[in-house]
Amino acid sequence: MRALVLFAAVTACGAPARNVPSHEARDAGGDQITLYRDRALVKQRVELDIPVAAKATVTVRLPIGIAADDVVVLDRGELIVSELRAGAPDGAIVPAAPPIEIETEDEIGEDVDEPDEDEEVVAPPEATRPAEVTFVASGPHAGHYALYLGYVTDRIKWDAAYTMTTTPARSHVQVRGAIAIKNSTGIAYPKARTFVIDTELGAWRGRVAEQLGMQLTGGGPPGAAPAEPRALGTIALGTGETRIELMPGDPPRPMSSVLVYDPIGTKLDHGGSAPTRDSSLGVVPASGTRVTESFEVKRPDTTTSGLPGGPVRLLERRPDGSLAVLGETRLFDAATRVAGVDTVAIGTADGVTGKRERRDFAIDDDGKRLVEEFVITVTNTRAVPVEVVLREHLYRGQNWTLAYRSAPDAEKEGPQQISMRTTVPAHGETKVLYVVVYTWEPATK
Repeated sequence: MRALVLFAAVTACGAPARNVPSHEARDAGGDQITLYRDRALVKQRVELDIPVAAKATVTVRLPIGIAADDVVVLDRGELIVSELRAGAPDGAIVPAAPPIEIETEDEIGEDVDEPDEDEEVVAPPEATRPAEVTFVASGPHAGHYALYLGYVTDRIKWDAAYTMTTTPARSHVQVRGAIAIKNSTGIAYPKARTFVIDTELGAWRGRVAEQLGMQLTGGGPPGAAPAEPRALGTIALGTGETRIELMPGDPPRPMSSVLVYDPIGTKLDHGGSAPTRDSSLGVVPASGTRVTESFEVKRPDTTTSGLPGGPVRLLERRPDGSLAVLGETRLFDAATRVAGVDTVAIGTADGVTGKRERRDFAIDDDGKRLVEEFVITVTNTRAVPVEVVLREHLYRGQNWTLAYRSAPDAEKEGPQQISMRTTVPAHGETKVLYVVVYTWEPATK
């Protein structure tokens, strides 16, 4: 009966159950699935008919690995759920409970035999087929009713991937994407309103009732990552793999050539609120000098909002119809979530190099501030001026402010990523200076 207790917890946490009139069961059908990076939240619709002055007994198949006490009654409508019991279909492997051993008076205090190092430890058998949950429900009158069960499963996985295709003119690019959803739950969802949110639910482990109640009935977790949901539509999610196009009909986007100096990348990003204090971070070893020849593709908000991150290949379609790979990168990751453009590197920029140096580093514990000052030098040996995008990663933490910059503009591209633009004269160099201030809250007693 734990599921009924969890239903009360859902109601208490700010996601009250909504009474659904019996006629609404005929109008709004289907399940709801919200895909996260590590797990999926499932809101499963169950329909039943209540005879006159009677109760109905309903058996529902659950995904592999989901037990009855993992299920939450999210929305019971006008129904009263009076009984809930677990079961398993014929042939399912249900792990047996370990025997309880009681020590005798003579055995207390005796040495316990430790398992041999070479002895193989056999794990209990894992369920290989869906389990079942049976419940008894009654309504205020005879009719057709619906209720919703909620649970979390790690057996619905997804991956997204993209392509960009251009012509030899390289002035526009066609972006296409798809998401592959792999359902290994052992059950199908024939009519599921499906969403993808490109973040994890790992921080919510152990709070299943609150998590399901807020996420599946319209709320959101406090302090959740600012990832937007992307509606995938109502799909038939069968067992195995289902592929869905992410950007059907997306018009060609303008593309232009640009040089990019990105000496650090995202590998040092620390997502905490308090900054990392290691003075050598980002400066030892010294950053590289490579500037890349890249293409910059405009990102329209109207069609890209909430798209999940994934790898992308930039392809060029030759006059004979063949395709050549120009470059590869990733699109729509958290680091570039609010960027206005995407850049794809295609090679090293000849005659242009960069250098990143730290000029100052200071920690003020009384003021709860950490200050760093950097200067970026770009050298151009070409006979013509070049425009360079300087991409910097404020990797120490997420509470940061640019206190000063010598470049006229700095665009925020993600929680810890900015870009600045500068022009380097022919046979010359340009220096860009910036100061970043990290802050943190005083420790609570």
